[in-house]
Amino acid sequence: MLRPLLSLLTVALAVPACSTPAPAAPVKSAPPSAAPAMERRVDLSAYEKGRSKPVADPVYPAYGNPSIDVLHYDLALTWKPGTRTLSGTAKLTLRAAKPITAVKLDFGRALKVDQATVGDAQVKPARKYDDLTIPLPEPLDADEGTVVTVRYHGKPKPVDAKQRREDINLLGFHTGSNGSAWALQEPFGAFTWFPVNDHPSDEALYDVAITVPKGWSGVAHGTYKGKTTEGGTSTFRWQSTDPVASYLTVFTADKYRMFKDKGPHGIPITYWIRPQDVAKQLPVARRMPEIMKWLEKRLGPYPFPSAGLVATSDSGMETQQMIALGPRYMEPSVVAHELVHHWYGDTVTPRTWRDLWMNEGFAMYFEMQWYADHEDGTIDDFIANIRRLDPELRAESGPPGRYRRDSFGQSNVYYGPAIMIHEIRKRIGDKKFFAMTKAWPQQHRNTTQDRAAFVKWINKHTGEDFTKLIDTWLDSKTTPR
Repeated sequence: MLRPLLSLLTVALAVPACSTPAPAAPVKSAPPSAAPAMERRVDLSAYEKGRSKPVADPVYPAYGNPSIDVLHYDLALTWKPGTRTLSGTAKLTLRAAKPITAVKLDFGRALKVDQATVGDAQVKPARKYDDLTIPLPEPLDADEGTVVTVRYHGKPKPVDAKQRREDINLLGFHTGSNGSAWALQEPFGAFTWFPVNDHPSDEALYDVAITVPKGWSGVAHGTYKGKTTEGGTSTFRWQSTDPVASYLTVFTADKYRMFKDKGPHGIPITYWIRPQDVAKQLPVARRMPEIMKWLEKRLGPYPFPSAGLVATSDSGMETQQMIALGPRYMEPSVVAHELVHHWYGDTVTPRTWRDLWMNEGFAMYFEMQWYADHEDGTIDDFIANIRRLDPELRAESGPPGRYRRDSFGQSNVYYGPAIMIHEIRKRIGDKKFFAMTKAWPQQHRNTTQDRAAFVKWINKHTGEDFTKLIDTWLDSKTTPR
């Protein structure tokens, strides 16, 4: 995620912060004597890659449900810009992480449920605020699976995240005056446009189809699988064969033009830009292959089968395989920042929001290194500048590893951890440092991790004990010396 722009910063950084769709899981038929309402023991093997170990969040416990593990989302979405209406069918293949009698999902109250089914049985869900509880015709034991389908429609609204950062205070689904739509959400807000277990510890595979009026485009996360046009509408299809955390999903509909490119090793790239913005924004987007190549030398092979950039109407995010940037952030250094997240944040994701520093510290550090290598200054100059800001940031928002609940995404989780990373680099030298920054995402690809796991790993990988250094930088109320 972009860091908030700080006028105090003296460095000149313009930053802030293919296979066919998987088949539906086959279901064993119940014996004639069994009640036909519940399909039990669904074969989950087709979606094994989407298996997670969900946990409760210590910072935002109202979101996510650790009793279920969604393995796959199949989303068929239709956006009508004239009426600002979204309709959808969400088919969730899920596993019970422990015995359950109901499936509780995060789902925005602005959207009306038209029908809910479990397997072939229609059920009556319960709504309370932004929670949707779907009763199971029969209980599920741990590791048993089922398929939950929800049909819905309505006019989505963003959620008030009650944050001090103005650009992330309203999260989730937004609409523009021309009927355009975009949905970005960190730390939560995916629930404003589809029923979801809205927590980073529950990653899943995705198939997304977005239907829009002819002449419009529907862009999502994952690999672009093409479009079909029938009558007055077009349907754009996207697939994620690597697991995705819900905050890394994206939905946007606008009159985009698509441009194709190739990255390192022939990786397909698509750029989605409004016609009136092409002259200004496409040259920046086309620097992605160069930036990806530079990052691969420091972080290892790009972790996904495709990449892309969509020019959304606001803000910016490292949404998986398709970074999303608003106009004021369309700069090469910001592109570099968001692409770093594809290694640090997307393929290796923080298990809870307590460890946001794992994402932003590395993205900030390599953004500064990119700027030093391609624009002006040195990494040491930038570290010295942000070190001067760090005491004030800790006083305002708390330590990076224990930030205030209303201070998500403040600069304290970017700058302090970036300085910490530089301290590690100075201690072990460039050769070991870049070996470490490559090894972590490669060895932990498609997993969620936390501080304890990172500290244990880096101590073993480097042969040195960084426990005190890391804990001090992440937990101290004042800047370590």
